[in-house]
Amino acid sequence: MTVVGLDVGGTKIAGVALAAHTAHRTAPAPADHAGPARARSATSAWRLDDVLVRTHREHSIQGSASLVDAVEAAVHELDVLLAADGHPPITAVGLAIAAWMTRDRETVVWAAHLGVRGFGLRAALAERLGLPVTIDNDANGYLVGEAAMGAAADASSSMLIALGTGVGGAFVVDGQPLLGAHGLGAELGHVTIDESGPLCSCSAHGCLEAYAGGNALRREAASVPAAVALAPNGAPTAEHLANAARAGDVAAIAAVEQAAKAVAAGLRRLLPAFDPEVVVLGGRVMLACADLLLPVIERELDERPPLPGVPQPRRLVLAQLGGHAAAIGAAVLAA
Repeated sequence: MTVVGLDVGGTKIAGVALAAHTAHRTAPAPADHAGPARARSATSAWRLDDVLVRTHREHSIQGSASLVDAVEAAVHELDVLLAADGHPPITAVGLAIAAWMTRDRETVVWAAHLGVRGFGLRAALAERLGLPVTIDNDANGYLVGEAAMGAAADASSSMLIALGTGVGGAFVVDGQPLLGAHGLGAELGHVTIDESGPLCSCSAHGCLEAYAGGNALRREAASVPAAVALAPNGAPTAEHLANAARAGDVAAIAAVEQAAKAVAAGLRRLLPAFDPEVVVLGGRVMLACADLLLPVIERELDERPPLPGVPQPRRLVLAQLGGHAAAIGAAVLAA
């Protein structure tokens, strides 16, 4: 059978189709205290060559109707490509979306970048596509993908910190993401680093996202002359800030180090709470700036380790699957 996964971000839809073999079929897992049982995926059976086709398209989604239309178009594109290569037709669709949603993954509570609120997305897509549909948020999809065939494929438990526009997070055990009692489990970007810190997008102060997300680094870059000088339009991004730091600008180096120290501070709180086998560091900003961020994160954790009285080996790895990680994860969950 063939399963499709789509990652719907703020401006693009990344799509994949996977060959789902018999070995990938799932068995029931015990229910937790917060809701019904979820399947336990045999993620170790997945391989990169299970990816049959990949797609990438820009979108201008604004509202629930255009979201359903865009997903239908993306599925149709994959269907055409699969047929042209002689692959079996699509049997299920998974969606990873930048949104908060209910625990049963039926309803999008709020997707700020897409202008969608309080919408029964799963049922609407299932009716439109005539196929089984599974949805989850993009960070969960990202880490499920990396746990299936990427940086955490050899681990039974993994945690994700993804630095993008904001900071996403996820925690996966045996291929399944932690959902929490209300569907908001592992929102790691909103762990508080300093309650008197900058205002975060969630309206709290001092979250990890307020220090280390792309928007936070853009804010810092605007006050670094060397970063401003590198931006053609005078509006520097995290990448301009990183390039100024690589060129040796003291202010840029300090700003990047502040973000890295915030990530380390977050991990200092999170590692004792989750005790993951591996921490995956990903997201566009993290991967573009890893040469600057990762050494500082490691140094900070060496100097001030979590649970210093109880040695806790840590393994920090960079994400491996690129821009299709969440789409791969969505397909794995659909399978």
